[in-house]
Amino acid sequence: MKCLDTSVLIYAADAASPLHARASELLEQSVKGTWAACVCEPSLYDLAAILTDSRRVRKPLSPALAWRMIDKLVRYPQPVILQSDETILKRAFKLMEKYSLQRERFPECHIAAIMLTHNVKTLVTARSALFTPLRELDVENPFETLFA
Repeated sequence: MKCLDTSVLIYAADAASPLHARASELLEQSVKGTWAACVCEPSLYDLAAILTDSRRVRKPLSPALAWRMIDKLVRYPQPVILQSDETILKRAFKLMEKYSLQRERFPECHIAAIMLTHNVKTLVTARSALFTPLRELDVENPFETLFA
């Protein structure tokens, strides 16, 4: 199973992005079950916040439209939505301590903790550098070859 990071979901939703086509392809493959996929619950919160923010996307969505997109996504059998809990939060803080990461890296540690607790090791992201310190993960950046 592979976990789709927020960045993939954002680019799939942002038709103005040069990464849109590749991200849409990845999301479509996951929804069709071409490969087993998941999304961590916090990524959905980030997705809503980013897609409705004019400082972060070229064409922000209304909250209602952002909700419809997320609601549609969570109704598919895939990607599976991975939840967090108190034990996972503790694991995230332990990852921060293990790798001497600062508090601004908590979101990445939280995603990693959710994945590892659910036995998911592979993360698909456009932000691979943020996850590199977390050696327990296999990080794939499907966008690197687009600009090589």
